[in-house]
Amino acid sequence: MRLLSRRGRPGSRAVAVVAAAASSLLVVAGVSAVPAGAAPAGRATAAPVCSAAISAGPGVIVNGTIIVGVVGGSTQVTLDCNQSSQAALAVEATLLASLGAANVVPTGEVDTSALAQFTPSATDTGCPAGSSCETATVAIPATYSASDPNAQCPPTQAQINAGIFGCAIAAVTAQNTPVAGAEFLLQYASQALLTPANPTVSALQSTGAPGSTVNISDAAGASGYWWGDAIQLIQANEGLAAPATPPTSCAAGGYGNVPTATLSVLWYAPASTTPLLSSPSNVAISNACYTGKDLVPPALSGTITVPATAASGTTYEVYVCELDFTPYAGSTTSPCGPAVNGLGWISASFPFTVKAGVISQNLPMSGSTTAASSSHFSAQLATSGASGAVTYTQSGSSKLNVSTTGLVTTKGPLNAGTYTVSGTTSDAAGDIGNFNFSLEVSGSLRPVVHRVTGTAVPGHLAVLTVLGANFPGRPTATTPGARVTVVRVSKTRIVLRLVAPARFARGRHVMRLRFTGGEVVMFHFGTL
Repeated sequence: MRLLSRRGRPGSRAVAVVAAAASSLLVVAGVSAVPAGAAPAGRATAAPVCSAAISAGPGVIVNGTIIVGVVGGSTQVTLDCNQSSQAALAVEATLLASLGAANVVPTGEVDTSALAQFTPSATDTGCPAGSSCETATVAIPATYSASDPNAQCPPTQAQINAGIFGCAIAAVTAQNTPVAGAEFLLQYASQALLTPANPTVSALQSTGAPGSTVNISDAAGASGYWWGDAIQLIQANEGLAAPATPPTSCAAGGYGNVPTATLSVLWYAPASTTPLLSSPSNVAISNACYTGKDLVPPALSGTITVPATAASGTTYEVYVCELDFTPYAGSTTSPCGPAVNGLGWISASFPFTVKAGVISQNLPMSGSTTAASSSHFSAQLATSGASGAVTYTQSGSSKLNVSTTGLVTTKGPLNAGTYTVSGTTSDAAGDIGNFNFSLEVSGSLRPVVHRVTGTAVPGHLAVLTVLGANFPGRPTATTPGARVTVVRVSKTRIVLRLVAPARFARGRHVMRLRFTGGEVVMFHFGTL
C-alpha cells in the first residue's frame, strides 16, 4: 500500500472547496451548523467580500483563502471587508462546529477572546470592492479556549485523523450569521508535524471466484480513518450532495456517507500497471460526526465484487481510493491514478486471491438474542461465488441447527452463552466452501407454569402437579393457611404435597414458588 500524507500546498480547486465550506463551518450565538441560506448542491459559491492579510507575526496566505504557518500568540490576521457585506465581527472557531449533532450548541467551538469588531474606514481600499471598506484584526490566541473542552486550535492528532484539518476565521453580521465569501481556513505552523494517519481496509474473504462478493471494513483497532472527504458540508458545496441538517444523533448514521462519486476500487495483478475495476456503489464511508463529547470518525463498510475478468490463481492487490479534499497532499500517481480536477487521492489496500470453484461465506456470520427469545431465533446464511443453488451441510452436533438451504435455528430455548455451528457448502458444479456462525445469548430463561393438576381438600392430604418449562431447580412453595412440601422437581414438572386444615376455605388459592436464583412464579389451584 502506498499513501502520501505529507504536508503540501493544496491545488487551486481544493482551496476553493475548503474556502467555500468555511462559512457553513463557522457558527455563533446558536446559529445552526448549516445556515438556512446554505447553497444547494451544485450552486456556485459566493464571491469574496473580504480579503485577508497577515498584519503581525508569521503566516502566509495561499490563493487568498488559506492562511498557513500561523503561530498562536504571535500571528495577527486582518480581514478587510466590503461595508456592504454587513460584517460586524471576525471570529475564530474549530471545524467541530460543522459536525455537531442537533443537540450540540455550536457556540461552544468559538474562542470568544479572539473576537474582533469591524471598523469602517473612508480611506481604506484593500477590500474586494476597492472602496467603502472596513477592517477587523484577529489576534490568534496563544492558547485556544472555548467552552467545549474538545475545541482545539490547532486540532489534535486524533481530530486530524478523523478529517478535521484546521480551524477557521470568518466574518459574521450583527445578527450573528456568517457572511458568505468572508471565510479563511487556518493551518498552524505546528500542524506540519501532525499529518493524518493512513486509512485502513480489511476484507472478510481472502479468496473467491470472479463475481463473488467481498465484505470490507476498517481494520480492527485502526486509528487512521478516511479523512480525505469526511465533512459533509464540503461535499455539499462541491455539488456532490445536498446540504444536510445536523443529525439528532451520531449513532444512527450521523450526516450519512461520503458520495460514491469520490470513491474508486481498483484491482492490480502483480507487475501490472493497468487495474481491473470494481464498482464502489456498495461501499459506504460515513461522514465524520460530533456528539459534543466524542468525535465519531469516518467508518468504512460495504461490499465489492470480484471482477468477472479476474484471472483464476492470481493474487491481486485491491485498492480503495478516496478523493482528497483537504489541504494535505494526496497521491496523484498509481495506484489511484492522476489528479481529478486538481485533487489527489488517499488509499488503503488488501490482498485477494482469485480461485475458481470457491464458495465464499458472506455476512451474517454471527447473531445475538435473549434467552427468552432464543427458541424463536433464525438467521439466513449467505454466500457468493457459487454456480447455482448452494447446499449447506452441518458438521457435528450443536445447539444450533443449519438447514440444507442455510437457515440457522435453535434447538429449543437456550441459556446465556455463546453457541457456534460450522460446516461446508457445495453446489451442483462441484464448487465447495465452508461456513461458520456464532450466536450470543444474553439473559436467562424465566420459569413458566402452563397448568396444574390436582385439587386440595380441607382436612386431607392432596398432591398437586405443576407442569411448565425452564424450572431451574428445587423451589420453596408457600400458600397462606396450608403446609406445602416439594416432593419432586424436573425442568418441566414439580410435584407438591399439600396439607390443608379442615377450615381451609373452598375456592381458588394462590401458590408461590420461589427458586434459588430469585425467580418467583405464582399460580392458582382449587379447593373442593
